Amino acid sequence: MKLSSLARRRTAPILILGSMASGCNPVVSIAGANFPVWILCLTVGVLVALSLKPLFLAIGLDEGIALKPLVYPCLALIVAFLIWLLVWK
Repeated sequence: MKLSSLARRRTAPILILGSMASGCNPVVSIAGANFPVWILCLTVGVLVALSLKPLFLAIGLDEGIALKPLVYPCLALIVAFLIWLLVWK
C-alpha cells in the first residue's frame, strides 16, 4: 500500500515533532544511575496510594469503594501526574 503525497505531507511533521518531543524527558541521577522522572513520579504515586489504603480503612471509606482494583491504581496515577505537573512542568 503506497501513501499518497498528501498523506506523506501530513505524516512527516507528526513524525518529526514526535521524535523531537521524545528527547524532552527529564532525567534524575539517583546513586549514580540515571532514571527518567516519570519512574520516580510513578513510584511516589504508588507509595502514596498504598499509604492511603490504611487511612481509608480507618475512616470507613474503603467499604464504600466498589471497584478497588480500579480505584487504587487510578489514585496512584493521579498522584503521579500531579507530582509531574507541580515539580517538573
